[in-house]
Amino acid sequence: MADLLGFVGVGRMGGPMANRLLDAGYRLCVYDVSDEATAPLVSRGAELAASPAEVASMADTVFMSLPTPDVVREVALGGNGGVINGSKVRTVIDLSTTGPGVATEVAGKLAERKIAWVDSPVSGGVTGAKAGTLAVMVSCPKPAYQQLEPVLKVFGKLFHAGEKPGLAQTAKLANNLLAATAMVATSEAMAMGVKAGLDAKVLLGPVTE
Repeated sequence: MADLLGFVGVGRMGGPMANRLLDAGYRLCVYDVSDEATAPLVSRGAELAASPAEVASMADTVFMSLPTPDVVREVALGGNGGVINGSKVRTVIDLSTTGPGVATEVAGKLAERKIAWVDSPVSGGVTGAKAGTLAVMVSCPKPAYQQLEPVLKVFGKLFHAGEKPGLAQTAKLANNLLAATAMVATSEAMAMGVKAGLDAKVLLGPVTE
């Protein structure tokens, strides 16, 4: 029987990723502030926890997929209900876009409790999360990466960004910057063409000989 994995934050992105873990045969313990988010997973056999700390007391590996850096910090470190207070957790894998600063801060606090931190932000949106075609950027020591590779591959294609906490977060920010730059450049090109009298459909369509 597969080991029990923890998953905190099973909303728009976390939900599809958690479903892929169930599809792959992993057992899950889940938590989310929304009962509506956890219900479909519980109906598929996932165990429901009352807090992030309870997830971390049931599973030695805990995934987090959360909306903002502040929420990541609070869920990981906050009060009695934070993941850091779990009795079993040994590894926390953050799938959120947290930023290198918060990632480094949280990694340091968890290390004091001998809990390993793995940055693993993803790119590809909800469609990619459902299809298992996300780009998964990972930073952690190489032995940990090799151990986690089979489960992370459930989400998509892996890119090991290095060993230092925050490097994968920096890679994700660089990816976002490139995507935004391409969008701006495309928009400017479209505006230039349309102002010159070109049909927008022609500009957007495929170029053929």
